[in-house]
Amino acid sequence: MNAWLSILIFLPLVAMFALLLLPAAQKSTFRYLTLGVTLTQTLLFFAFVLPEFVSTLPDAQGFSIHEQVPWIRLDLGSLGEVVVQYHLGLDGMSLVMVMLTLIVLPIAVLSSWKIEHRIKAYFSLFLLLDAALIGCFMALDFFLFYIFYELMLLPMFFLIGMWGGARREYAALKFFLYTLFGSVFMLLIMVGLAFSFTDPGLTAEAGHPVFTFSMLHMMPDAAGNFPNLVVDSVFSQGSVLLGVNARGLAFVVLFIGFAIKVPSVPVHTWLPDAHVQTPTPISVLLAAILLKVGGYGIIRICYQIFPQSAYDFSYLVAIMGLVSIIYGALVAMSQKDFKALIAYSSISHMGFVLLGMASLDPAGMNGAVFQMFNHGIIAASLFLIVGVIADRTNDRMIANYSGLWGKMPHYAVVVIVAFFASIGLPGLNAFVSEMLVFLGAFNASESVIMSWIPVIAVLGIVLAAVYYLRTFRRMFFGEYSYQDKSVVLQDLNRREYLMLVPLAVLMVLLGLLPSLVLDLSDASVSALTQQIRTAIPLVP
Repeated sequence: MNAWLSILIFLPLVAMFALLLLPAAQKSTFRYLTLGVTLTQTLLFFAFVLPEFVSTLPDAQGFSIHEQVPWIRLDLGSLGEVVVQYHLGLDGMSLVMVMLTLIVLPIAVLSSWKIEHRIKAYFSLFLLLDAALIGCFMALDFFLFYIFYELMLLPMFFLIGMWGGARREYAALKFFLYTLFGSVFMLLIMVGLAFSFTDPGLTAEAGHPVFTFSMLHMMPDAAGNFPNLVVDSVFSQGSVLLGVNARGLAFVVLFIGFAIKVPSVPVHTWLPDAHVQTPTPISVLLAAILLKVGGYGIIRICYQIFPQSAYDFSYLVAIMGLVSIIYGALVAMSQKDFKALIAYSSISHMGFVLLGMASLDPAGMNGAVFQMFNHGIIAASLFLIVGVIADRTNDRMIANYSGLWGKMPHYAVVVIVAFFASIGLPGLNAFVSEMLVFLGAFNASESVIMSWIPVIAVLGIVLAAVYYLRTFRRMFFGEYSYQDKSVVLQDLNRREYLMLVPLAVLMVLLGLLPSLVLDLSDASVSALTQQIRTAIPLVP
């Protein structure tokens, strides 16, 4: 067993401890060390992890790479034992999410170059967040996943609260409370699941069962059965908890926890405050990666462990996706703050992810995963675009700008690419993922998604075109003007080219060659979808 997955997680942690030992005056060292670590992670992924994934046949559950080591084993006496494994793995979906993370992280470091306040603490927290994000997408033990999931909360709370805007404490506390609310209930469900599933490869003394936190043991087999599920356990088939179906209740609780991260209406209100108050690089990480943890968790945990509940609540998931699409777009249209507009557009575009999931269709699920990847690239670019103009003027009000094309032509081209990609223009990346989402939604059974839902959802694309084109016309066309005449606006500098050009190239490249990502995820995501559908007798 190689250890490339562990190296990707622990490399930033080792760098964080090394950084803490350095004198506080070495600001340049902090920047270059963090940039070097993130670039090394990216290089290791593309040089070793990706080739191994492509060349290795997946196992029965679709995973091509595993790292598994016994970690914790507790004796519970007559009840048996419970085990926790240090278990990491990659299938197509998690591979794509890790790849997105490792593309965005070095760019987020470059966008942090102007951070001057408490720079040692900033980059230490950044590296801690780096490790937690990658760990979330790789963990296949629920206990390990929960550790990484909670570990994200701490650095993000301080990154918002210490380096944010005027209302940073409020935004940080709101983010903390929303996330904590979801994760506390997730903990209860996780423990209940652990005592509902056994590890067939382990046997305790005197024949007692060995309970497990392994996600793979909690998922159905190829025939749609749950061979490791303990009869008469708290989450056994047909069990009742608080007067309702226990598995349905667990699905709803976990779904709400992950929907907060997505975020979906009505548990979305923390996101605009967080984005408006955070510095640009943290907004990039928040929109491009953190939101994807929510979508990933819904598929990996909610859908794969509770497939029948995924079917039972598919209509509700589709409605939440539709409401998020339309509501996010309508509120974005009314925003005067450039960053707030992008924040609400994220809510709208992540709604397509929920719509694709709800379809329980291979095309829709592939579209949802690809949409998460594409939105990560586009959202990172959009928040960097806001950061570029805000760095020069400390002003994000759309109405204060006009005629920027004449002053910043290269910047205008990047904005055009990002805006049109977000709208879903053919030839750019989001078009393909949104097309797959709609294809899956229209292919879905009427008992899963009513046909009128995707019809109305198309309005989200129309509304996106309205608010993006209106913003572009107001800021870039006409005669140049800015309220502060002493400000001389300059076009992109070398660091900004390094941040924005790779993202713009990816938007075009994946629009023309979407197979570069879809070929990596398609087999695993389609198998995952089939596994879910097989466990649902009513869905062919």
